Amino acid sequence: MIGRNRQKGDTSAAGTQSWRDLAGPRRSRVNSSVSRRRRWMPWIRLLGGFLLLLLISGGLFQLVRMLDQDTQKRVVAVTVNPIESILFYTDGVLTESWLEDTIGVQVGMPLMETDIFALKRMLEENVQVELASVERVFPSDLRIDITERKPVMRLLTAGSDGKRRLRLIARDGVVYRGVGYSVNALKQLPYLQPYQHPDGSYLPLRGVEPVVELLDLMRSTQPQLFDTWQVVSLQYYNGRTGLPGQVIEVRSTVVPKIVFAVSKDVALQLDRLVYILDYFEKNGDPSLKRIDLSLRGAAAVQLSSGRAQLF
Repeated sequence: MIGRNRQKGDTSAAGTQSWRDLAGPRRSRVNSSVSRRRRWMPWIRLLGGFLLLLLISGGLFQLVRMLDQDTQKRVVAVTVNPIESILFYTDGVLTESWLEDTIGVQVGMPLMETDIFALKRMLEENVQVELASVERVFPSDLRIDITERKPVMRLLTAGSDGKRRLRLIARDGVVYRGVGYSVNALKQLPYLQPYQHPDGSYLPLRGVEPVVELLDLMRSTQPQLFDTWQVVSLQYYNGRTGLPGQVIEVRSTVVPKIVFAVSKDVALQLDRLVYILDYFEKNGDPSLKRIDLSLRGAAAVQLSSGRAQLF
């Protein structure tokens, strides 16, 4: 039988064959300084990058810590800073003495302990103050700005004790007790005879806008004639401009009664008034009793003698 005496796994070639014999003799490893440097270079670079990262992280940590400490120092400094000055600005007549008595804040008090919102509310509770602004000006100042109401007329009221008290009428119809105005400034304001409601009260004052417009225009265009105006009467004007027959009466030292229509052009009525006064001044200046400018397209003049004339 062919192959009977052969064992499984034998080869026909003589000798030993392996992968080491086929690969040839083993080479010796080069161990020069250059090769060693090349082998260690990646590790050196990795270690250097790690050390650089540690240095950068440490530097950032120290910087953040210093900034945080500096911020804390500043916060503490601001918290304990006393008020060195109170900066007060107003467009009216209120004084720093009034401010000190009103808010109770003085120089030397802690700036951050001052409640600026409470101060704003306190100031605006005074009716003469229309708007107030309170803010801290670091490091050590407190600033207060005030917009005051401007009076356009005077009003005499009677108290429960029977005494008469002076009150002022602002441009928005608010009635308030004026503080800080000079006597001469108040003398330039005409008195107001308000409209009486059915219950006998005169508050609230409604529809003062046409009255203010009339006074402003008269003051700016005819200041000398405006100085003769003593009383503005709203006896026949309830504040509703749309109703017919609503008139404003003015009493002056030149003409005892001048009647203006609420719903008509104020400038046109004033031009007609000036024309009538000039006309009578040039023609003997007779005594005038009443000038009614509320008529449509005309004005009626009543003389002290009883004679009437249309213009």
